[in-house]
Amino acid sequence: MRGAVPGPPRRATAADAAALVDLRIEFMRIVKDGGLPDEEEWRRELAGLFARDLGSGDLVAWVFEEGGRMVATSGLAFPADPEARVELGLGPGEALLCNMYTVPERRRRGLASALLELELEEARSLGASDIRLQPTPESRRLYETRGFSPEGEGGDLLLRL
Repeated sequence: MRGAVPGPPRRATAADAAALVDLRIEFMRIVKDGGLPDEEEWRRELAGLFARDLGSGDLVAWVFEEGGRMVATSGLAFPADPEARVELGLGPGEALLCNMYTVPERRRRGLASALLELELEEARSLGASDIRLQPTPESRRLYETRGFSPEGEGGDLLLRL
């Protein structure tokens, strides 16, 4: 897989929920240092959330695929429902960049950068004024080079559009 180049990114649909769940679980295993004791519960909950939010348009996700497997993804949550916005900790006009993940063997090839650019375009087209995210220590530089800056004390980064 190392030498191959993924095809162009495509927009995810509700039918992609299971593959998106797999990538999210893979990410969580890394950030939780290998342990997800309630993995099946996470799987069920995430499958429902991805299917619902991709179907409603509250989440827009982009993916790169290679050999029939998703190798990178990114999501942008911009729900219309005020209660959903509060649950996500979003202020007026804010979108949440989420679920950005590239499988380890495909990193450092520009996939995350390409997905980030698509999400920035998407946020602008939806009328978002800001994008908020919670970076990992490894991803922080990617976002800061695109103009995201620290916001508040929780480690969030924010980009004013």
